[in-house]
Amino acid sequence: MKYAIRLSLPLAAALLLAGCGASPEERLARAEQAYAAHNYSAARVDLASVIQEAPENAKALELLARTYIDLSDPVSAGSMLERLGRLGKLPADAAILQGNVDLMLGRYDKALAAVEGDGSAEAYRVRAIAHIGLGDTAKAGEAFAAGEKAPGSKGRFLADYASFQLENGNLAEARRLAELAAAEKPRPLNSYLTSADLLATDNRLDKALTIFEAGLKAYPESRAALLGKIRVLDALGKNEAVRPLVTKALADNPGDLDLAYFDARLDALDGKWQVVRDKLQPRESVLEQQPQANALYARALLELGQGEQARARLTSQLLREPDNRQVRLLLGKAELSLGDASDAVETLEPFAGLPDATNEELSLLAKAYKAAGRPDAAAVAQKAREAAGARIVSQLASADKAIRNRDWQTAIGDYEAILRQTDGNNVLVLNNLAFAYTRVGDQAKALTFAEKALRLAPDNASVMDTAGWLLHSTGKDRKRGLALLEQAARKAPDNATIASHLAQARKG
Repeated sequence: MKYAIRLSLPLAAALLLAGCGASPEERLARAEQAYAAHNYSAARVDLASVIQEAPENAKALELLARTYIDLSDPVSAGSMLERLGRLGKLPADAAILQGNVDLMLGRYDKALAAVEGDGSAEAYRVRAIAHIGLGDTAKAGEAFAAGEKAPGSKGRFLADYASFQLENGNLAEARRLAELAAAEKPRPLNSYLTSADLLATDNRLDKALTIFEAGLKAYPESRAALLGKIRVLDALGKNEAVRPLVTKALADNPGDLDLAYFDARLDALDGKWQVVRDKLQPRESVLEQQPQANALYARALLELGQGEQARARLTSQLLREPDNRQVRLLLGKAELSLGDASDAVETLEPFAGLPDATNEELSLLAKAYKAAGRPDAAAVAQKAREAAGARIVSQLASADKAIRNRDWQTAIGDYEAILRQTDGNNVLVLNNLAFAYTRVGDQAKALTFAEKALRLAPDNASVMDTAGWLLHSTGKDRKRGLALLEQAARKAPDNATIASHLAQARKG
């Protein structure tokens, strides 16, 4: 009995094109090459066209099952496996393939059943992830530990084991496993993702970005690697690099909520709240599936004076995510904007018991107390000021340590956080931030902060040196840069760094 494949119109058109001029054997060979290059969409088209002509071609059916798994389409993958089963031509690792299908469909008990009796590392990987899905991390840990000693390919297993250790805070073990996974040939996609996540955890964002980019080069259709790259660029503040990536990806995948969130977030950073609302409003019914997008949409509503709508959306989200501090803060703001001080107090009061409560959280709570006529409003406001001061001292210490350790991204993160929590005019912070940005190669941002520091402290030798050297080294204004370096040298004649910069600037 022959089985027909139901096709969407775009895929049907692609199949017609795929079949033009090439024999089934040529298309199968082409699909094998595309699959090896991780171009799964191209492989799918050729394989589907082959199967359309030869429904019992087991080689094509098997490769298409693997392709669908790599495309995260478990339903279609399962269908291919069923057809292979009816033909009596299941591959040797059919249990692993079926286990992966069941994992993607959330059928964790079936995944465990599928690999029962299989002693390979990949089978232990399926078991471990199934136990995680069932909420049993202890059994997951046991499966991972047993799998490391099991035979067979271990690349994907090691990467997932590293992620498991990372999630459980065992960073040293996670790094060990990630290094082993990265050494596997060919390197699996999840190895790139895990290595990048570990680097991001260490705040080594530039290196994390490099790994995500390498993953995208090896796996050009990977949504996970693309989103990882976008998140790191966003964390680095490189919005000009994020926008074209998001625009192109969203055009190819208009229903992707993660991409829709980043698209709207770029406008939020520019204060374009009406644009944010207009972009997210058509997705209102599904925004709850993406908590960040839902909170951003609620904030846009709040910024546009639609407090009731914002409150309704945030109330629902906070019930689902009671530990989400951003949502709690936004809901408190919405309630205060509507004049509901007592509700705001009830929403915001959990911040009072948090040892790491921020100045913003405690200040809003103090405002709610005052609006509600609470006598302890002044005490909470004082606590907010003390928390802000302690946090800034801690961040300054962290940033200074990062500078000494040449951990530029940590320094940048800490210094920028200090600027956000203060009036943004601390000359030392601005100057050090300019220096840190030079070390990560972002001369434009470095010069922006250096110029601001210079405006605030035009007679400070270190500030003149930073700005002068940047003006010279970037070529933006060499004449002014040289003049600043000469002034700095006169004010601090014993400063070796300033003297070195001046000597180099004089050479042109």
